[in-house]
Amino acid sequence: MIIKNIGYMWHRKYVDWQKGEDLIGYSEKDDKQVNFAYQAGIYVLYDHNFNCIYVGQAGRGDNKGLYHRLQDHTADDLFCLWERFSWFGFYSSDALVKDRKNYKEAKKLFDKEFNVETTVNELMNIIESMIIRVHRPQFNRSIGILRCEKDECNIEWFYQKAECDEREEEFRKLAAKYNSLKKSRKQK
Repeated sequence: MIIKNIGYMWHRKYVDWQKGEDLIGYSEKDDKQVNFAYQAGIYVLYDHNFNCIYVGQAGRGDNKGLYHRLQDHTADDLFCLWERFSWFGFYSSDALVKDRKNYKEAKKLFDKEFNVETTVNELMNIIESMIIRVHRPQFNRSIGILRCEKDECNIEWFYQKAECDEREEEFRKLAAKYNSLKKSRKQK
């Protein structure tokens, strides 16, 4: 499988674009922490209404990795148009260990593990699924998990912990407010 991992609808406000080169994700499977700064693959930018506004490539040839391509978009003509991004990565999380800050090293590991025996049917399924995932057309019944079962594809899904923590805190506050209102209604 060409796509090794996916980050879906990450928010740009949880990435420090000024310092360092960290694009940290946590595996949905085992909470493993990985830095995707040097990931190679396809990325998508979305506006505040979750509309796809741009699709690009990262890590092509000696090109910059994912972090730097996204960072470029914080200062180019798209800087004020996008709020979220998704990415479909070609390097396995093992090739992108947390402390690795070297694109060429990740590329060497990728070249060793890359399986070029992907069939045309598999490629069509992958591309179709990516387009459906990105655009969410109303008449597609299901987007599947890139047209295969998660375990069969060996695709890892990653999330941004900061956003999950923030949502959890918001939920706790809402639950406390709900319980307080419920208690006050009972007293009346």
